[in-house]
Amino acid sequence: MVQPWLVALTAAAITGCGNSGAMQGENYGNLLDSPAGLVVVQEEHPTGWGRPDCFACHNIMDIHTVNRTGLPTCSATITQDCLNLSEIQAIVSSQLESSCVMCHGNNGVNQ
Repeated sequence: MVQPWLVALTAAAITGCGNSGAMQGENYGNLLDSPAGLVVVQEEHPTGWGRPDCFACHNIMDIHTVNRTGLPTCSATITQDCLNLSEIQAIVSSQLESSCVMCHGNNGVNQ
């Protein structure tokens, strides 16, 4: 006899994994237009405020995939005048969650 929990787990895994559409990334609009710019503040991040584990909610494969800032994309070093998404992704991949604070502030976490 098949265990009900095994059926539920299998169904959740099948429906919850993967994406058949084009990579759109997480879309929060132009973060530069947010109350504190790139820095995350409690009013715009109420459910995640105070959590140090950014990747619990933000999948590393879905962040920094689309430039929604209005700044031009650059191929050189990241500046305030342009974005290099490949370089940003490399920083996030190597430094993981510790890289988030560089641009987005401490998210209410006192370290």
